[in-house]
Amino acid sequence: MKRVGAYIYNNMTMLDVLAPHQILGFHPEFEIVTIAATKDPIVTDTGIRILPDHDVHSAPDVDIVLVGGAADPSREMADPAVMDWFRKAGAQAQWVTSVCTGSLILAEAGLLDGYRAATHWGYFGDLARYPQIIPTQERVVVDRDRMTAGGVTAGIDFAFRLIAETAGPESAAAMQLLVEYDPQPTGPFGHPRSAPPELIAGVAEMVGPMRTNLDAFMAAKD
Repeated sequence: MKRVGAYIYNNMTMLDVLAPHQILGFHPEFEIVTIAATKDPIVTDTGIRILPDHDVHSAPDVDIVLVGGAADPSREMADPAVMDWFRKAGAQAQWVTSVCTGSLILAEAGLLDGYRAATHWGYFGDLARYPQIIPTQERVVVDRDRMTAGGVTAGIDFAFRLIAETAGPESAAAMQLLVEYDPQPTGPFGHPRSAPPELIAGVAEMVGPMRTNLDAFMAAKD
């Protein structure tokens, strides 16, 4: 049994964590606990309320650290207690993992120094501002005991990869069939490598206002 400590926080992108939570939760070899800055309910970006199992002061040891992203994760990145938990938990964990801009939280905690890492394509430049990290535009990146994934839906692929790495590829295949993961998107528009320039520009304009305080936080690091 491996205990996954899923860090959750206000305005987080819901699917980043709840998709892996759902898939890993079906597997008998994983125990998943949620951890937050406090034990107060958190509200995701789509308004779902979640009551954390633990706060950062009472959280148990975990085998796997997992954190998802948000349009603006800077509040967690600036919280000393949160950063302290990530550093301590990450030092003891077998795996340190993230989905989407959760990699920025790991980066700020120093947990990706010397590693290749992924993030949402719209935040690739932010991850590149950490000079000790090698940003990589892959859907799921495994570098030794670090596993990071791209944006939002990449958390589904991440979950299967984590199962494959820890419980074996046959186990991952069984979970894929169980949840009927057979994606058939309406077009090849899921990443800038295949989307037309005008679509990329339009979505980038959507992302800009959602960053709120992140730009100021990153500028202060220079």
